[in-house]
Amino acid sequence: MPGKRLKKSRQPPHVQRFVADYVKVHPCFYVEELQSALRQRFGATTSGFSATALLRLLKFDLGLSRKVLERRAREAVPREIEDFLAKMKCWYKYPEQLVFVDETSKNGLDSMRRYAWSARGTPAIVRVPFSRGKRVSILATCDVSGFLTWNCTRGTYTRVAFHRAFVRDVVPKLNPWPLPRSIVVIDNARIHMYAELESAVHACGALLLYLPPYCPQFNPIEVMFGKLKRWLARHANLAFPLYPELVLEVAMRACVKSDDVGANLFWHCGYGDRGVDDGVFARELENHNDRGEGGR
Repeated sequence: MPGKRLKKSRQPPHVQRFVADYVKVHPCFYVEELQSALRQRFGATTSGFSATALLRLLKFDLGLSRKVLERRAREAVPREIEDFLAKMKCWYKYPEQLVFVDETSKNGLDSMRRYAWSARGTPAIVRVPFSRGKRVSILATCDVSGFLTWNCTRGTYTRVAFHRAFVRDVVPKLNPWPLPRSIVVIDNARIHMYAELESAVHACGALLLYLPPYCPQFNPIEVMFGKLKRWLARHANLAFPLYPELVLEVAMRACVKSDDVGANLFWHCGYGDRGVDDGVFARELENHNDRGEGGR
C-alpha cells in the first residue's frame, strides 16, 4: 500500500545468504541453533541476532514460514518413483480406475483422546485402563468414493490370510481395464509380492501396480486411515476397545463422509482428473534430488 513501509530484517546481504543456505541444509532448526551458527560464523559478539530479528528475516526477507513437518523416507529412490510414474502414465486415465490396497492395525489406545479440560494451573487427569485391549488388523481397499472393502483379523495378516481375503472381498469388485476399478495399487510389502496375487488380478482383466518403496505419500488410503483413527477417538473412544469389530463396521463408512475425500484427495496424491499430475511427482523427485538421496 502507498506510504506503508515494508517490514525488513535489516540484516546485510551476506547474513541473509548464510541463513538461506542454513535453512536448506537444516530445515528443522530451532531459532537458538540458528543463532549459534550465526555467532560461530560471524563472531560471538555480533549484535542483531535476536530471535525477533531472525524471525523477521525468515518471514519478510526470505519468505519462509514454519509448517507441520511432512516426513519422507530417506530410503526412497528417485528411480523407483520415475518407474512408477512411467507405468501410471501408460495406464491411468481418471481417478475412478484406481483401487488402493493396504493394511493397518488398531487397538484400544488408538481411540484414546489426547486432550482434556481442567482448571487453570492444574493437570488434566482422566482415569483410563492402561490395557491396550484387542488388537485387530484391517485389510482395506479404497477408491475415489472412500473405503470400498475391509476385512478384520486378530493379530497380523499372513500371506495366506491376505490372499484369502483379497480373493474373497477385493477381486469381485474389479473390472477389466480401462473401466472403473481396473488398476490395483499396492505397496511392496513382502506379503504382497507373489505370483498368485498378480494372477488373481490379471484374471479379472485388471492391472496390478506396486508403489515405489517408502512412498506412502502416493497412497490416498494412508490419509483415510488417519481419518479412521480420528473418528474412533471422537465417536468411539469407549466402545472400540471392547467391541473393535462391531465399531469398525460403522467407522469404516462414517469416517470418510466429507468433501476432502474423493477426487481432491486423489489429486493431492498425484492422480488428476485426466491423468497423472506431473507436478506432484516432480516435487517429490526434486526433494530427493536436492538431498542427493538414491540418485542414479
